[in-house]
This record gives sequence, structure tokens and C-alpha cells, in this order.
Amino acid sequence: MKSPSSAELAQHLSATPGSKERFGTTAAAVLETADLVAAAQDSWDKESITAFLDQQDIHPKVWRKLVTIARRKNLGSLLEEDLPSSYTALYALEVMSPDELAAAVKEGVVRSDASSRSILEWTKAFRMRGTGIEQEIPLTLVLREDLTGQQKQDLMEALRQVADSFGVEVLEGKGGVRQTELKADLRKVRAAEIEEQLMRLLGPVVLDAPDALKQQFQFNSGADLIGGSRENFTGFLQVLEGKGDQTVFWQKYGRAYCLKYALDFTLSESKAERFQLKKRVNMAIERWGIENAIPGFQEIAEEVVRTYMRR
Repeated sequence: MKSPSSAELAQHLSATPGSKERFGTTAAAVLETADLVAAAQDSWDKESITAFLDQQDIHPKVWRKLVTIARRKNLGSLLEEDLPSSYTALYALEVMSPDELAAAVKEGVVRSDASSRSILEWTKAFRMRGTGIEQEIPLTLVLREDLTGQQKQDLMEALRQVADSFGVEVLEGKGGVRQTELKADLRKVRAAEIEEQLMRLLGPVVLDAPDALKQQFQFNSGADLIGGSRENFTGFLQVLEGKGDQTVFWQKYGRAYCLKYALDFTLSESKAERFQLKKRVNMAIERWGIENAIPGFQEIAEEVVRTYMRR
């Protein structure tokens, strides 16, 4: 494919930054966009690529995933009618090993309606097979609230008693289940979901923000805002809207605020930090959802806490 101009490539990005349809509404459209991106990667200089990514508010990781998709190492062997329309789902299929891809096709994982999350979760489960322990069922218990030592013992004993009635042995932290690795993978999947929502909310905001403000905070894209510190995240949006009436900030960016805290909560390994992050969101609910009664904020914030801040 010949090298596209920046204008030609931009025509394929008609949806707003962060939108799931940014790179195409069908698998064929996403593949076409990926081909153009790969051609640009091969022919544009580094400065031109960087300038285009900043202008279009595209994260370099996304650009690299599209380049990978264009290779069609796996995707070329699949029926186009079975391919999902999400670039993240296509990428998950493209980076599978040959054995994983063959099993995914056989087990019906490759479908036009498949999400990236369903493919990634299936892939992680598949990689746990063949661990040397026959008929092992990979099982992870996700604690929504911390348990005391005694509660954990009671829980494990109850599980062992039930399992024993089926002739099954429960092994805590042993066998083929790589608990730490699995938890880390699940956090990455959850973080990617949150980042995608934040990009849809804030990508256009950063794109349209005054250049002087972006220079002040050193933000060139929505990805910079989302990946930055919480202080700069809030400060940028407050300056953008004016620091007078805080109600305006919470009306416009209340959901984004909660999602940013949920993102940092998801990525944090510190129990103390997670406690403080969740506390800050609950404080916001108390002040802006209950005391100031901003319409819908309490419901939005509580939904974010239930979905992403339970561990």
C-alpha cells in the first residue's frame, strides 16, 4: 500500500477521540485503517508520526496495536464475517499463539460480537490448561471486602467441605493457578476499560482546550491527562471551567473524576492508597451528591464504586 497523507489517514478517524468507532464501525473498516497506519509507520518519519498522534489524540500504544493488526498473521486465516469490529478485540486475536487461535476457533470464541474482554479472559484461562494437574479448574476468589484471618479460614474450610463431597481437593495458592499473575492481568483489563471510558469523555475536551492551558499542564492529548497525576487532572479541568462555582466542575466532570480515581485504585498495589482513593470518592458523593444534590451525581459515582472499587 502506498504511503497515505495525514489528511487521507485522518478521514478514516471521523469519530471522536476515545470512541469505540474511532477506527471503523466494521472489522473491514478497522482493517483498512490498520493498513493505512502500517503504511504510514513504514514511510513517515518519527516527527510526522508524533505530530499526527498529538493532532488526532491517539495514544502511541493504540498506534502500535493497529500496526500489529495490519500484519494479519492470525486474522488473515479467519473468515471476515467472524471478525469483531473492535480494534482491541482484533488485536487480542492477532497476538494469540497458533494453538490458542485454533482452540479459540474450535470453542466459538472468534465471533463478530466478541469483546476484547471476553477474548482476553478466555486466553488467560486457556493458558492455565495443561499445567500437569489433570482436570484442574482454575478458580480465583475475588474478595469485594477484606476478610479477617478467621473469616478467611472459615471460608476455606467451607469450600473444602463442599469440594470434598464431589471428590475434589482445594489447594490454596498451589497447583497451576498463578494467582498473582492472574490478578495483575485482570487489573490490566479493568484499567483498559476505565481508560477507554475516560478517553471518550475527555479526548475531545483536551483537543478543544486552549493551547496555553495545554502548555501550562504539559498535556498534548487526552491520554496525557488521563495518565497524569490526580492533582493535574483535577487542576486542568478546574482551570478550563474557571475556579468560581465548583458546581459546574462536578456537573460536567463528576463521572470523569470518579473514573480517574477508580483507575488509580485499580492500578495501585497499596491497600492504604486504595482505601484513601475510595474514601475520596465517597466524600465527593457525600458533598456533591447528597449535600449539594447535583442531579444524577450520586448514582453515577456509586455505580463507579460498585463496578471498579470493590477489592
